[in-house]
Amino acid sequence: MPAQYFVEVFHSDRDDWATELADSIASEVIALGVHKSVLVDVTNTSSVGGPAVGVYLGSPASVTDPRILAELGNALSLGRTIIPVVESLANFAALVPPDLAPLNGWEWSGSGPAIRLARRLLEELGVEDRRRRVFIGHKREDGLVAAQQLHDFLSHNGFEPFIDRFGIGIGLDVQNEIADALEDCAFLLLVETPLAHTSDWVFDEVEYALSHQMGMHIVTWPGTVSEIPATNRLPRQVLDSSDLTNEKGYDVFTDDSLEAILAEVEAAHANAIVRRRRYLLRSAEDAARAAGFECTPMEGWRLLVEAPAGQSLVQVSARLPTVEDLHGLDNARLIGGAVDMPGVLVHSARVLDEERRSELDWAVGTRDLTLIPENAIGGYWT
Repeated sequence: MPAQYFVEVFHSDRDDWATELADSIASEVIALGVHKSVLVDVTNTSSVGGPAVGVYLGSPASVTDPRILAELGNALSLGRTIIPVVESLANFAALVPPDLAPLNGWEWSGSGPAIRLARRLLEELGVEDRRRRVFIGHKREDGLVAAQQLHDFLSHNGFEPFIDRFGIGIGLDVQNEIADALEDCAFLLLVETPLAHTSDWVFDEVEYALSHQMGMHIVTWPGTVSEIPATNRLPRQVLDSSDLTNEKGYDVFTDDSLEAILAEVEAAHANAIVRRRRYLLRSAEDAARAAGFECTPMEGWRLLVEAPAGQSLVQVSARLPTVEDLHGLDNARLIGGAVDMPGVLVHSARVLDEERRSELDWAVGTRDLTLIPENAIGGYWT
């Protein structure tokens, strides 16, 4: 049985937006490949049971509609996250009711507003990843300025980019820090400049990403550019000369090319994180079924495992495990008062450094929670 989620859409006269949004949510779920395990029901009521997020489609009619105001009030009283959507943020105050006025609004504008909003809603539900982290790989000699430009642009568009110049402190082991950063991002954005193929660091980043089931997007410079080893069969976003401009002697992206890269990265990142989570969850499920146990998919990328000795709740982390992961798993296993149900957090097969391990052990405390790498999950039920 699929895990059930709800998107509550509140509006009076935005039927076109609502229809486009519902179609985009359905399309995105299929594109992610989770349509058999995830059901996202788009509804116009706040009276639903299960994980839900609300979206208010603002208009002069909606802001004074008693039914819409009542539904919004009920959703807010239930602790729902509600995203207010308007045609122009410049007119935000006039198109949203007072209860939503303190919230950060979302503008229905630009290219593909429905699919972009659909992804944000799926992030809120936990179907897609809320922390959109990206490791930017590049060759410093001819790609650093462009990489910095991408870092700044992505930072202003809902991503958490990592670039080694900013992210690695003095005196730290560079190779270990890069491996941890890659694992924590689980997505590599590669700037393939003419000199990128000569960099051992870039090759190591690519090799690590490929061998650890990470997502990758390659942006290739125009002209004759040698491919980075091991990437010859990977898709590329190949630029042409009009996508670049020269500033102070360095090739950088135009505004239009940055927007085009953002659109590609958004889609690739969502697919990559879902693919990695699904891989980890399938590994846990295969191990549990091999031990003869029944498995039921749950919301939040979790798996209920039923064994003769009792139930356990498995959750996967697409990145290095965090205290937040443990907190979410602990809350989920206690729902319904099932205090005796152990929780298992499965993470990728990376050795955790002493500081992170100590922090996670402190968070576990006396709780019945277990951290286990994906390549050792088979031994948990034996």
